[in-house]
Amino acid sequence: MVDKFDIFGGAAMNDQFERDVFFIFDYRDRIPGLYQLGLSPAVSLELYNITRNAKSVQGVFGLDTVNFDPSYGLLEFDINFRQNLFSEADVVTLGYANSRYSQDIASTFSPSLNQDIPGSSDLYFKGNDLSLTWEFKGVERSRDEEINPVGRKLFFRYDYELDHFNYNNEYAETETGVSPVLSPFNFHKAEVKYDEYIQLPWWKHTLTLSLHGGTIFGPPVPDFFDFYAGGLVGMKGYPFYALGGNKMATANLTYRFPVWDNIAVRFLPLYFDKLYASVHCDYGNAWDSVSTSFKKDAGFELRLESYSFYAYPTRIFFNGTYGFDSFSITGTDGNPVHYGKEWRFYFGILFDFDLD
Repeated sequence: MVDKFDIFGGAAMNDQFERDVFFIFDYRDRIPGLYQLGLSPAVSLELYNITRNAKSVQGVFGLDTVNFDPSYGLLEFDINFRQNLFSEADVVTLGYANSRYSQDIASTFSPSLNQDIPGSSDLYFKGNDLSLTWEFKGVERSRDEEINPVGRKLFFRYDYELDHFNYNNEYAETETGVSPVLSPFNFHKAEVKYDEYIQLPWWKHTLTLSLHGGTIFGPPVPDFFDFYAGGLVGMKGYPFYALGGNKMATANLTYRFPVWDNIAVRFLPLYFDKLYASVHCDYGNAWDSVSTSFKKDAGFELRLESYSFYAYPTRIFFNGTYGFDSFSITGTDGNPVHYGKEWRFYFGILFDFDLD
């Protein structure tokens, strides 16, 4: 009732015993020491635990090449302080994240050695991330502000990471067995995004220009830390991991217009309000020390704004995008993986249309 704190959490598990667990605690009240300085940040404590299982990964034991099924896990703890800086339209966030990535391997049998190879549990990444984020949302208030916004958004993030990572699968013998060698990676990185939503002279048509860039400063670091330019949140004509690198830059141009502005139809618990369409094109890439040729794509999107039980926003979208440039990267098995020259389609039902 007084909006001083929220508790939000969830857990999911499938028949492979893979799990997704999260817990978030938000606190919005006076903090001694900060309140006397005129600061009243909202504080959030977040905990995440995720596991995934892999199948039929090959490994060498003695003279044998055998298959085993590793399990990967993430345990992360975050704390964030959020405070309005200049107005209610912008917020600055100071955050810290501690994350640990592990790999568990069950025991397996080696025929040449005629014995069981014991399982192992390896911690291959320990991460500490200090971050500073500034966000500004200057979108005009209207009944179309989610489906067809007018105004601008700005996003800037700076990170300083102090990490230890077993990037080359190197192991060393210790008194307790064999342990992964964790090499230090300390670096600065920055990311910026700018969206300008322009109202065109004719009725409810808009033109959107979006610029997105990021860089890791200093010498190249392993691809574990890469930015990614593809997928639903970037260049939709290419898969998310197809465009990756220590540096990233993309540009998007979108023309959006109404198809049916006042549907006013109810179906069971859903109320359909309005339908918009758009066409868009993207230009960009992600790279390491040397930039390769930038990629291009173009496509369309349909947005249907609706509500569940007249209260809960239910935004539905369908997107199709064609990637014009074909290229290949080397997969984990050493074989080339080909991308581009194909249509990619996306469908979603969310509370918002955009994922920023």
